[in-house]
Amino acid sequence: MTSWAPSRFAGLAPSLVLAAFLALAGCATGPSQPPAPISSGKPRVDPDPRTGQAGDDRPGDIHGTGIEADVNGMPLPQPGKFTPEYLEGRDIMRAAVLLPFSHPNANVRAEAEGMLAGIEMALFDHASEDFVLLPKDTAGSQSVATEAAEQAQREGAEFFLGPLFGANIAALNGNRLFAGMPIIGFSNDRTVAGGSTWLASITPEEEVKALVDHAVANGIRQFAYFGPQSDLGTRIQAALQFQAQQAGGIVISTGFYPAGEGSPTSEAQYLARSINQAEARGRVAVLIPERGTQLRRVAPLLAYYGVNRSVKLMGLSNWNDPGIWREPSLAGSWFVAPPQADLQAFESRYRRIYGQAPSSLASQAYDAAALVMQLAKDGELEREEMTQQDGFYGLNGLFRFAPDGTTQRKMAIFEVQPGGAVEIQPAGNSFAPDIG
Repeated sequence: MTSWAPSRFAGLAPSLVLAAFLALAGCATGPSQPPAPISSGKPRVDPDPRTGQAGDDRPGDIHGTGIEADVNGMPLPQPGKFTPEYLEGRDIMRAAVLLPFSHPNANVRAEAEGMLAGIEMALFDHASEDFVLLPKDTAGSQSVATEAAEQAQREGAEFFLGPLFGANIAALNGNRLFAGMPIIGFSNDRTVAGGSTWLASITPEEEVKALVDHAVANGIRQFAYFGPQSDLGTRIQAALQFQAQQAGGIVISTGFYPAGEGSPTSEAQYLARSINQAEARGRVAVLIPERGTQLRRVAPLLAYYGVNRSVKLMGLSNWNDPGIWREPSLAGSWFVAPPQADLQAFESRYRRIYGQAPSSLASQAYDAAALVMQLAKDGELEREEMTQQDGFYGLNGLFRFAPDGTTQRKMAIFEVQPGGAVEIQPAGNSFAPDIG
């Protein structure tokens, strides 16, 4: 089994160039720009603030990488495989990072920057000395993502880390130019997985499965859904229906309400009546996939309309937020999340390097990059290695890629208690022999 110690944080610190890039991007109002290629073989050199040049490099050279820039500082397309001057004559591995650095939404841009930072941390922790990252801007557009992937392929990229959005992943899947080229995407849209595409994201289906399995193990076989009638909400409700049936349980009622509605009182009343009737037959658990302020608005409604305290409220990993744990209606509730010890160490290290908290997907980007960097040390990334049944340990716990391209994970269960959230069921440390 190929694996790495998730708490191993030895190695060179990511370059100060990218740290400065992230800090400036966080303050900017305009679109961000992707940085120059990043190599594990030699740290980049900070540019002279007077000239914009790195050390004695020739004019137009970006940070001493040997790649030319246009007048705006953007990397110019390369005529052939990109090879830094200091790696000339060596057999190097190149990976493209396809993320929306110039997306119109500032939150998406910040997420892309945080993910790139996580990938660069993995580069210095886990890659060989002959590994090069080629960051490319997808802008969140299918056409731009395809163009960026084509440019990266011309520059010698052997696999892709990204894109972030399912539509962009689908655009690459449908392009014959990339047939058989490994894509490690970060969308949670399971329909774009398969073939040579794997999704490194944590999907709501995996989270729902962990919750249902825990509930059934604790004697609960009746479930209800109380959440928004959005595409994601409908998907989560379907996952609850499927997992309950698989575990020998049943969904006794569903309370859909319009997405974004602050106080869905009529839906809460209907659901409360159904739950109280079902309690005569046994315990009930209610899945509420909301977060933050909306969760604090919605969760108390069930108790207000007469749902007993014996009913167990459940949430997904978006409940892993100290800001909601003081809500009285959530006392004793369960939520699912990755094991926290290594994530907390990662966050501390990220803050020390970049001066801010990691983005929500930075640790998943780190795990995906660390895995493929280790597997590619022999010069190739093979399907048989990617789908090892034993799986791999990452910052987010144990995971493995299924043959259909989706990811299976071992998640922990937490309970909201007066002093905060307490882990009541650790994440598993092994998978069953079968996979699929």
